[in-house]
Amino acid sequence: MIDDLTHIWYAAYGSNLCEQRFRCYIQGGEFKWGGRKLSRCRNKSLPVANKRFLIPHQLYFAKRSPYWQNGGVAFVSPLKESDENNWTFGRMWKITRDQLDEVIEKERPGWYDYKVPLGEENGVPICTITSRDPIAPHHRPSQGYLKTMALGLKETYDLTNEENAKYLMKKCGVRCKFNITELMEIVEAAIP
Repeated sequence: MIDDLTHIWYAAYGSNLCEQRFRCYIQGGEFKWGGRKLSRCRNKSLPVANKRFLIPHQLYFAKRSPYWQNGGVAFVSPLKESDENNWTFGRMWKITRDQLDEVIEKERPGWYDYKVPLGEENGVPICTITSRDPIAPHHRPSQGYLKTMALGLKETYDLTNEENAKYLMKKCGVRCKFNITELMEIVEAAIP
């Protein structure tokens, strides 16, 4: 099938769970809560489909991004996680392979330098991107980053605000750096 040769499922996590934020990668622009202004892809057609996808890798927050108020950003471990309770809530975007290459180019050099194959669906490959090596230390993400991620989790998984905050609280970089009340306030600011 031609579709199998031209498209790929990009399994996103972190801020790229949020549709408005991910559209900035494809159509250009800047997202209201953070992230740098992005140029549009040469092919600016929107994803032909999207769906939830559990990424069998652990999510954590590391580095410090000046585009997200110098807070940590999301990565997944390059190593597969055996405990399904520690898998990452992801969202697959069906985009062209050329678009994925451009998305990767728009990330910070050396931060998301590893393409992780995650199988296929109906002959179309699934992959995510992360750092080739686990990153330490973990860093607290900004409120803008967490709001963006919370909105994406709501869009994709229809989590209640409490479920959203509890999911985030389990992640390295958030755990011990926020309390549940602070997280609930951030989630409620994103999802009134």
